[in-house]
Amino acid sequence: MKKLIALLLCLSLLVSLAACGRGGQTTETAAFTVPLDDASYVYQAADDAVPLPGGASIALAADAAGIESGPDALLWQGIQTFAANFGYTAQSCLYGEGASLATAEDALRAAAQSGAALVVCRGEAMAKALFNIQANYPNVHYLLFDNEPHSEDYTSYATEASVHCVLFREEQAGYLAGYAAVAEGYTALGFVGRDELPGIVRYCTGFLQGANAAAERQGQNVTLRVWYTGDIGDPAVVTQRMIDWFNGGTGLILADGDALMQSALEAVNQTGAKAFATGWDQNALGERVLGSAIQCYNAAVQRQLYKFFSGNSTWSQQDAGQTERLGYTDGSVALAGSAWRFNNFTQNDYERLYEQLRNSELEVEAYADMNTLPDTPLVTVTVEN
Repeated sequence: MKKLIALLLCLSLLVSLAACGRGGQTTETAAFTVPLDDASYVYQAADDAVPLPGGASIALAADAAGIESGPDALLWQGIQTFAANFGYTAQSCLYGEGASLATAEDALRAAAQSGAALVVCRGEAMAKALFNIQANYPNVHYLLFDNEPHSEDYTSYATEASVHCVLFREEQAGYLAGYAAVAEGYTALGFVGRDELPGIVRYCTGFLQGANAAAERQGQNVTLRVWYTGDIGDPAVVTQRMIDWFNGGTGLILADGDALMQSALEAVNQTGAKAFATGWDQNALGERVLGSAIQCYNAAVQRQLYKFFSGNSTWSQQDAGQTERLGYTDGSVALAGSAWRFNNFTQNDYERLYEQLRNSELEVEAYADMNTLPDTPLVTVTVEN
């Protein structure tokens, strides 16, 4: 059998110490700004902060296809922006078609052997690959998003002290979407996810809690249909189910995942309904995308990089070998404001809601499965097979 060989493209980009001067700069000592546009975020250290040493290399190990758009593209943007601001070198080590555990490991090895002080990576394939090689390069540190290092069969999890993991609080992003949808006037909602996995369930149950909070404030009753599709080979089947929901009265569906979002787009374009995206800003997909409940990858990676390099290019005792969950507190989840299509739910409403959540005036609970759901008396939930 012909072995799949990773296409490794290690592209180095030396960047200057000068600030890049783009809009959206944020000084961390300034008053908190409710996040809207993750893509424009630029980390600015406090005026009295000790200058970073600069000069080191930061590498992104990723799938070459994913770096064009989506989370990996935002991580790459954040790495380049940070490097430009603080005098570091940014490089990408990518694997091409035929992605597998072996090719993901090759990308991580290439990044480590390139001399990078810190390697940034994300997702399931990288979590498995990092589990295998994290102890092999004692002078290299890693920043893993959206997962934790684990064995291929999921029986073992282990994170070396050289690794710091970052997870986002999906339930908090989902809450923003649910609240905004009902505040906008949608009372018949849908949620579609591929599998009943913890991260997907947290989006769903956050969506449910946000819908209930808005329904309570407005004195409404809401319905929510939930479907975990499983591994359906024909996306047309998923699209048709969504069309049937819309024709049956559902006004908006939150679609969690790129493939499901494509099905949702086809369905809303045929029916005139609305879709809500997750993960990253997908508002540009069309007018029928009401909004995107996002994780702020660009902002988060810049903050993590500053924390790492201001700690003498090593993870602190608090971060070494540990997992950090990001959410409202530091503005790491948001509703994307690149195209604000809400009429009744204004940006002022959004900012007020966000501050209430940050200040714990409103609470969002995390639920990892559908066996125990939050108490949402104003939302009737139907889980479909």
